[in-house]
Amino acid sequence: MKALIAGAGIAGLTTALALRRIGWEVTVIEKAPGLRAGGYMLDFFGPGFEAAEELGVIEALRRHARGVGKLDMVDARGRTGSSMAYQRIIEAADGKLFPILRGDIERVLHDALPDAVTIRFGAEIVAVDDRGSGVTVRISTGETMEADLLVGADGIHSGVRRLVFGPETQFIRPLGFHTAAYFFDNQDVAAALDGDFKMMTAKDCMAGFYEVDRGRIMSFFVMRSDRMERPADVRATLQTAYGGLGWVLPAALDAAPAAKDIYYDIVAQVEMARWRRGRAILLGDAAYAVSLLAGQGASLAMAGGRALAQALEADRDIDAALERFETQLRPLVEDKQQAGRRMANWFVPATPAHALVRDIAIRVMNWPPLSGLMGQFFSVGSKGFSLARR
Repeated sequence: MKALIAGAGIAGLTTALALRRIGWEVTVIEKAPGLRAGGYMLDFFGPGFEAAEELGVIEALRRHARGVGKLDMVDARGRTGSSMAYQRIIEAADGKLFPILRGDIERVLHDALPDAVTIRFGAEIVAVDDRGSGVTVRISTGETMEADLLVGADGIHSGVRRLVFGPETQFIRPLGFHTAAYFFDNQDVAAALDGDFKMMTAKDCMAGFYEVDRGRIMSFFVMRSDRMERPADVRATLQTAYGGLGWVLPAALDAAPAAKDIYYDIVAQVEMARWRRGRAILLGDAAYAVSLLAGQGASLAMAGGRALAQALEADRDIDAALERFETQLRPLVEDKQQAGRRMANWFVPATPAHALVRDIAIRVMNWPPLSGLMGQFFSVGSKGFSLARR
């Protein structure tokens, strides 16, 4: 059996690894010239953690885990409103959680791929012809390729989704925010962070900072906006949203790279009645983006790739396997999407009251008699997902 996978991100690389391990021939098509570096730092836990264990990459991922002292919620002057030791968060997840850069996950998955998996960088799928028993695609180099299955794992702005299902406006659900991220170098900012992950919140905006290497800072920003399009001047947009704030914000804004080097996008979810049409199926953010407000997007991408391979291994009928995969994964995805929508006003406080209640909740969870509340969150969030046991 042959599979074509669009996208060499977490979803696509996991799917490639998992399908090759059950004997499929796999080719990955990626429009970028190579693997992307950096990206957000995220907490890796949840259903993807079990998938990583099953695929044999969890220890390699752990080696890229970042050391974080505390998670501090601060105001626009850098004053701490609430704080939690990161070790408590890890313990609440029974040790199955660690902070890691998104780019490091992709690198580990890429390095774990057998030589038999082909990756075509600098190319993208531009046409899809579903034959019923398989697909024929044309890629941007002019070549045509055939496969038994096409997997669209090419992100929230998926080209495969557009070709197979129609314009993205049918499926994108904006959550009323924009996000940006970039790296910069500043020793003074590093000293202010002091080994902690600090998240600054002010009215209608938040910003997070962490020192990933000596003096090198990962920054990300989330601000309220109802616009659907990327602004013409990203740097000016960030300056308008954050320019009046103090603490490390002036230094971070001054150090912003050229607009082309700033990741910028709307914060949105993808909602689709079906992820599959014929022999094409969508996976990860292309099918079910949960948004950074929900978290576990990387985890669900990895879990989805492993679950697809499990379904295809268990059922020789590809169409039946695809149906089973979608039916059983969808409830988990929809639960995470609902959680993301509920979290919006707490992640980026809509009012000072939202920030105050959030800080009180964190302080409560720090109190030993009630620390189990945090454990309940992670016990639900990290519940394993495996089609093999269903």
